[in-house]
Amino acid sequence: MITITGTVGSVRHRLLLLVDGLTTADRVMITEALNVAEAAHSAQLRKPGREADVQPYILHPMRVALIIIEELGLKDPAALATALLHDVIEESGGKLTIRDIEMKFGRLIALMVSILTKPHRDDAIPRDQQLTIYYERIAGAGLPTRIVKLADRLDNMRDAIECGEPDFQASYLKETRSIFLPIAEATDEYLHEELVNACEQLEYALTEGVFEQLP
Repeated sequence: MITITGTVGSVRHRLLLLVDGLTTADRVMITEALNVAEAAHSAQLRKPGREADVQPYILHPMRVALIIIEELGLKDPAALATALLHDVIEESGGKLTIRDIEMKFGRLIALMVSILTKPHRDDAIPRDQQLTIYYERIAGAGLPTRIVKLADRLDNMRDAIECGEPDFQASYLKETRSIFLPIAEATDEYLHEELVNACEQLEYALTEGVFEQLP
């Protein structure tokens, strides 16, 4: 299990302080979502390609929740719980299912997590087709679900700027511009502006990387 100290501890503490004004039931639900996410991501790290920048994975869902609270000023309990849980199905290795989420957190949050969970690879269906359906579901989802996904993408974009892997960065930049900027434009002005800024910063990072490799 990840020990909640240092950066993880400070982010966790800030998140729990920010939800302190919610009802007792909502605080309990969000804390339970955080506990489930911590268990699901306990052995996982982010940025495996750069040893100096490796982070406990749990920082990512917590930061997504913080984007929703601190940057958007929203305290939607379902959105916050979904932000914390949005990767647990994909990353739990089959230990958690949507049914488990529904049993613990109800149908609404289970539906939101389901929409945000990428489909398992299926040799009978081309991956591009699977992803097209996945993106269409997000684009057609309710506002809270789209906000969680865009906050997720924003946090990932901010990380991508520093990851130092040009092939990944170029692919992620292209996907963000083609898929997520249109969704953001139709969803939330702030998230759209922040994603545009992140795209520009990532493009600059790529350009600087190319220049550094020139003789």
